[in-house]
Amino acid sequence: MLCVAALLLFGACKRFERKHVPVETLEELGYPSCDGRIPEGPGELLAEQHIRSGPAHNDKRIVERFSIRRRGCLTVLSARQEWPLGTTDFEVVYDEALLPLRIWKRMTVPTLPDAGAKAEIRAYELRTEPLGIKRRAPDGSISFEQLKGGRPEAVVGPGRGVISMWLRRAKLAPGQKQRIPIIDVRALEKIEPVTLMREPDMEHPDLGKVRVYTFYGRETVFTDEQDVVIGDLAGLRLDRVVDLPAPPPIPLFGPIDPVHTP
Repeated sequence: MLCVAALLLFGACKRFERKHVPVETLEELGYPSCDGRIPEGPGELLAEQHIRSGPAHNDKRIVERFSIRRRGCLTVLSARQEWPLGTTDFEVVYDEALLPLRIWKRMTVPTLPDAGAKAEIRAYELRTEPLGIKRRAPDGSISFEQLKGGRPEAVVGPGRGVISMWLRRAKLAPGQKQRIPIIDVRALEKIEPVTLMREPDMEHPDLGKVRVYTFYGRETVFTDEQDVVIGDLAGLRLDRVVDLPAPPPIPLFGPIDPVHTP
């Protein structure tokens, strides 16, 4: 009984262990490279999509564009999610096995004066243990954190495009499941094991024949035959099938620079 109690106490302590640990500095490995060189040019386009809120979505103002490109030994997911109250530019770099190496995220509030200068930028270094987070706050100050939880094998982030990379690596058949550690960077970052399930394929009224995947047991996305996300259960759809006026585009508020920022 004492052994059981000790194990339960250890499990409880691990559960409530502080995951975000402020530090003075981090090991900086630099932008991922191939044989010491960052691949130049845009690379080979593997997929790209433009999705936005459809008639059934609660908010008709969400627009997302994303692309997947092969750049030498790396694969790069680049995305931009526009919403009038908050716009996010996002990049994840993967190795040849589609394991994530680095995440970059820039969050901008379009309604702020001088919005570009007040953007919050975060870079996540996934090649260290614990992984590192470098943050530039809206006031320009830089801070560092370590995030405990192990090495994530997939990324959940702003928008739906990044889920494509998890699906393309998992290669699930209908009915199959996969449970792996993932990092979710949509709000307060967390690393935890999450189950991905491929549901039966279906004929969608707007998108045609789609593959259906659920993660967290509640979030469902639809993909094409290449496992590229083209919509979700909440109401995001391919731009070309949405019979609603497109929201006005939101400015970039400055160059996108994942290599040299924050």
